[in-house]
This record gives sequence, C-alpha cells and structure tokens, in this order.
Amino acid sequence: STRWNNENLETLNKIVTNFKDMHPNLEMTKKLVQKIELLNRTSIGSKISNIKMPNQTDKLIALDSIKGTYTLIDFWASWCPPCRAESALLNNLYKDYNSNGFEIYGISLDSNKERWLKALKTDNRTWVNVSTVEGFKTPAAIEYGITSLPTNYIIDKEGKIIARNLHGEKLRDFIKKIYK
Repeated sequence: STRWNNENLETLNKIVTNFKDMHPNLEMTKKLVQKIELLNRTSIGSKISNIKMPNQTDKLIALDSIKGTYTLIDFWASWCPPCRAESALLNNLYKDYNSNGFEIYGISLDSNKERWLKALKTDNRTWVNVSTVEGFKTPAAIEYGITSLPTNYIIDKEGKIIARNLHGEKLRDFIKKIYK
C-alpha cells in the first residue's frame, strides 16, 4: 500500500472496505484504513489544509497567506535531480503567470539547510520556499503522504485540489489552459 495512489481510489476503497469487514481487528487493517483516508484527503476535489512552515529566514509562512487564483504546492529537495531539472519550467511558469495570480509554495524535504539554501539560489527559486529541514519527516510531508519527489498539487483559491503530480509539458499545458 505504500505505493498506492489516487488513480484507482474507488477500487482501493472497495478493497480496504472488504478487507476491513473480513479482518476488523488486524493492525494491517488499521494501516490500510489510514492510507485510504490519506488518499481521500489528497485526491482531486478535496480541500487542502493550511500549511504553515518556516522560510529561509525562519519566518513562518502560511499557505493561506500567499494563495493565488491558482497555487502550485511543490514538494522537492536539493538532492533530487528531477526536482532540480523542473526548476527552469517553474521559473518560466512563475514569470509568465504570477501577475495573473499564479503562486508557488515550494516545500523542501531537505535535511541540510545549507544545501537547500544553495539550491534556492542556484535554481533561482524566487517564489515562497519553506522547509523544516527534516527530510521526509517534515510534518507536511507526513500529512500528505509524500513518499517520492517531486510531488505537487495545484489548488484553486478555495484550496481545492484541481490537479496533482503534473510535470514537464503536462504541467505547462495545464497552467496555460487554466489561464486562457
């Protein structure tokens, strides 16, 4: 279940419900139910909870304080080559659409602050960037079940998830389409 995702949520809900009916008292049942609850909480159409984390200067920045018409929540790390490769695309999207209300809330899952800060500068990540410098033990990573990077969510101004895990051309095309 660690690799389950939202793509087959209806089927997974049925599997877990059947498993729970047959084995209500197993520890595994509890874990499967928790996983399904997480997937339901992070699926398209769900409302994302507010995240509040420190930025590079240790100032707490709440997601709610920067939410635009659309906001990309980007989980990444300095040691993640695909994350770093995506920086150029994110820079272009931010430059092209920020004046229309597009925001990015970058959540680093680094565990080394110096590497994180160096990557921010090298990759010119000028949007809001936050990190507790706890790696995958970052509370937001746990809350959203982040097990691989990069992972992202696109939310509307109400905080409703409208897309997730779009990268490269798919991400660019999606952002372009919503701002037509």
